[in-house]
Amino acid sequence: MTAGAGGGPVTVVIGSAGRRLYLIEWFRDAFARLGLDGEVVATEHDATSASFGFADRGVVMPAYSDAEYAPAMLELFRRDRPTLFLSVNDYELQVLSEGLADELRATGCAVLGLPRAGQEQATDKYLMSRLLSRAGVAVPRTVLGSRWETLVADDGAPGTQYVVKHRFGSGSSGLRLTDADGLAAAVDEASGSATDLHGRPALRARDAVVVQPRLIGQEFGIDGVFGLGHPSGVLRGTLARRKVRMRSGETDKAVTVDPAPFAPVVARLGAALRPVGVVDLDLIRDREGLLWVIDVNPRFGGGYPFMHVAGADAPTYLLASALGQRPDPALLRYETGVVGAKYESIRRTGALVEPTAGGA
Repeated sequence: MTAGAGGGPVTVVIGSAGRRLYLIEWFRDAFARLGLDGEVVATEHDATSASFGFADRGVVMPAYSDAEYAPAMLELFRRDRPTLFLSVNDYELQVLSEGLADELRATGCAVLGLPRAGQEQATDKYLMSRLLSRAGVAVPRTVLGSRWETLVADDGAPGTQYVVKHRFGSGSSGLRLTDADGLAAAVDEASGSATDLHGRPALRARDAVVVQPRLIGQEFGIDGVFGLGHPSGVLRGTLARRKVRMRSGETDKAVTVDPAPFAPVVARLGAALRPVGVVDLDLIRDREGLLWVIDVNPRFGGGYPFMHVAGADAPTYLLASALGQRPDPALLRYETGVVGAKYESIRRTGALVEPTAGGA
């Protein structure tokens, strides 16, 4: 087995992995595939999270909204000198993009994500729609919740359905599907739980909601894998699946498909956002065959496992890149027509002492 820099193991840090134990397992597989002595470290605010005890080492970290978060991360990175860091939490990615990611990179670590300007637009569904439109990517018309009436007045053909969701939301937060008659109520409902860029309750709640006409067609999930070197935003591989069934806002069953039709869209997005690592996209192909981007997540998304079980190996590709190697392009190839379905499991994560009756 090959050791990392300084004679110790190669370290991969995963931030806010939560329930995504498969990422920890697949990076362990990457160590074995590359002949490395390695460890996966999970940084979590909650030491009872499923990933904390499953990783080779768990590190309790202040919440990303805490002033102590950045100093604690820097201390960890300066001490352990990890090779690769990724987070799967949208709000943590925002905090990282605001200067901390560059400080972590100065320790010699490859940090996946977007530059600050790109992250702010990826987090903001309103700004993202405008950016992608300028980049030549088809996106549904997107207006702020405070201006929903203009969307109905301009595009409201009889029977039109609308999508309401949080402007800075993660997953399907705030999602409402409605017709024109129910749109005002849907905007009000979504506004009640809307947050700002950092996950805090929004002050101007209606402007923290977006409204779009609902597109009809087949939905796909795409992973764009981008190079870790300079220039950033160079597309190295496209992974595609057709969604078969959704559950709680995440793909529950999917079938892998040919990536070729989607690669040009992903490349244009890469040129606009300059990502490093993995970007997860949701697209709809309408009846005319046009591809519309409806969501962008600059991280490993919940759909990547469908590609991994079909033969793709993004963790090994990214780790090899972070080590300065030239990874085999075959690592981003996979078998098409493979149907994958998620399932549930449970693991013991810790024990809490409950107070006795009467507070004794």
